[in-house]
Amino acid sequence: MAYTVNKTNSSASPNLYTVQDGVVNTQTDLSFIGKGYAGYGESIAENFLHLLENFSNTSAPSKPIEGQLWWDSTNSKLKVYTGSVFQTAGGSAPYQSAQPSGITQGDLWIDSDTGQLYFYNGTQSVLVGPPSSTGTTNGLTFSTILDSTDTSQNITNVFNDGNRIAIISEDEFTPKTSITGFATIKKGITLTTSISDVKFQGTATDADALGGVTAANFLRSNQNDTTSGTLTVANDGGVILGADSDLTISIDSGGAIFSNSTQDTDITFKVNDGSVTTTVMTIDGSESRVGIGTTTPSTKLQVSGTTTSTAFAGPLTGNVTGNLSSSGANTMGTLTMSGTLTSQTILPDTDASYDLGSSSKGYNTVHAKATSAQYADLAEKYETDSNYDVGTVVIFGGEKEVTQSTISNDTRVAGVISEDPAYLMNDKSEGQAIALVGKVKCKVHGTVSKGDLLTTCGTHPGCAQKAISPVLGSVVGKAMENKDDAGESVILISVGRL
Repeated sequence: MAYTVNKTNSSASPNLYTVQDGVVNTQTDLSFIGKGYAGYGESIAENFLHLLENFSNTSAPSKPIEGQLWWDSTNSKLKVYTGSVFQTAGGSAPYQSAQPSGITQGDLWIDSDTGQLYFYNGTQSVLVGPPSSTGTTNGLTFSTILDSTDTSQNITNVFNDGNRIAIISEDEFTPKTSITGFATIKKGITLTTSISDVKFQGTATDADALGGVTAANFLRSNQNDTTSGTLTVANDGGVILGADSDLTISIDSGGAIFSNSTQDTDITFKVNDGSVTTTVMTIDGSESRVGIGTTTPSTKLQVSGTTTSTAFAGPLTGNVTGNLSSSGANTMGTLTMSGTLTSQTILPDTDASYDLGSSSKGYNTVHAKATSAQYADLAEKYETDSNYDVGTVVIFGGEKEVTQSTISNDTRVAGVISEDPAYLMNDKSEGQAIALVGKVKCKVHGTVSKGDLLTTCGTHPGCAQKAISPVLGSVVGKAMENKDDAGESVILISVGRL
């Protein structure tokens, strides 16, 4: 009849194997022989042999059970089956690139990528060492080296990722064999010079020097101090003086600024005049006044004493007392005076570009001698029915004072619309300038010859024409140019020459 083979661990699954009569049970890597099986001797012998050699093979047993041993002949390692994987049994730790599966608390393994040893704490793998991956050095190392006098020196090296960052020594010396970045080793901590920007970061309570300059050569901020160099404030905020920040010297887009912060206080400029402290200028803070030679200015600018100026640019307003004299070439803007202005030659800086008076503000009577005029006619302002073109012949009549001519030989002729009168009468009256005498432009119809008398034209309003038996009072003037065309055009005439 069949029999059962029970495992030591009754809670394992499966925890037993049933062996039938006359057959061999092969559920495990060992053979369980049933009653009456004929070739039992070989199976029993092989079972003992497999146990003796611990299933030695290049590959793991195919039907392992928990606790089974296997000699890995490829790696020459004895391994035990954990229920899920064969794990090296003592002597060495698993060597692979990731945490082995099935490991338990306290197990060791080596990361094959980094060469670092880990132990499993039941939750995760914890690094044992080294602190860095294979091929690099990190942390502190201790060594003894010879200095230039063949004396042994004990040093502590500080490494990070294989780079020597610093050396700690109790003595100052020069290494006999050069160390990159450490030509001389100082007492205390010496930083490497072979890596840029290596420095101490944080707060230091004291230092012998800063940037190679001894501490005694820096200005103090908490006591009186002196510098033999030039003091430069390289910002627009400038310098603030006084216990209450009374005076500020600063810069803005407009230039340098001196300003005080205390309300209504003065700014005073003093000099040492022959060992006497003398005030040369006062800026009155309460009245916003400037005094030169006086500490109590009564105007915006008060100068006590004689002043000399090589030039003056206005405006000059208010009352001027005493004599105002000027010599040389002078440029002035508006000069307003209630007294008498005595001058010699008055000249503009550009010919024929400026006026004496204006159309709205003129002088009453001008007592002078005129020797020339820029333009050529004497004109007078008259109200016109319309705004006529320059050169239009007008007569007395219409709705206003004058209107353009419409009939021939009209004795009501008044003159010709002027462009630029040399002298204009009734300048402030409404209307247009009518040339009475002089050389002007005039609209003419038909052919004329220089010197011909001209009268009004009946076929072309506002035009003159060659006079044919003119009557007294109908002549506009005399032609000063030949006109060969029969149409209408503008020529120069001498108006008013009967």
